[in-house]
Amino acid sequence: MDSQTMCRCAELPNVFVGNDENNPFGETLTELEWAPQRWATLNQCPDCQQLWHIDIAKQNDIGVCAKIASRQDWQQLDTTNLKIQLMVQNHGGITNDTCQWKQCNQLCVKGLAFCPSHAYFEMDIKQ
Repeated sequence: MDSQTMCRCAELPNVFVGNDENNPFGETLTELEWAPQRWATLNQCPDCQQLWHIDIAKQNDIGVCAKIASRQDWQQLDTTNLKIQLMVQNHGGITNDTCQWKQCNQLCVKGLAFCPSHAYFEMDIKQ
C-alpha cells in the first residue's frame, strides 16, 4: 500500500450500503476470512486495524458494510439487523407515532406508518 492512501475508517458510518464490488475502500483492506455460506467477507484496515464485514454482491439484495468489534462478533453477526438499522437510518430515524400493525406498540420509522420490523419484514421496505 502506498503512503498516499489514507485510512477513512473513523469517518465512515458504522453501517452503510455496499458490497465487495461497491465500497469506499478500493483495494486498501486485507481480507481475513471468506464465508461463502453467509455471502460475506471479514476484512481489516492495515492502518487502524478496524474490522469490516462486507457482503458479497448478490442480485436483488442490498449489501452492507459494517464495522465489527472482533472476529467472534463477526461469527455471530446477523446482517438482517444491520439492514433494518440501515433502513431506519435512511428514513431519518424513529418517530413517536405507534406502528399501525395490529397489536404492535413499537414506534414508527420516520415517514412510515410501521415500526422497523414490520416495515422491513411485512411491508418489504428494504431501503
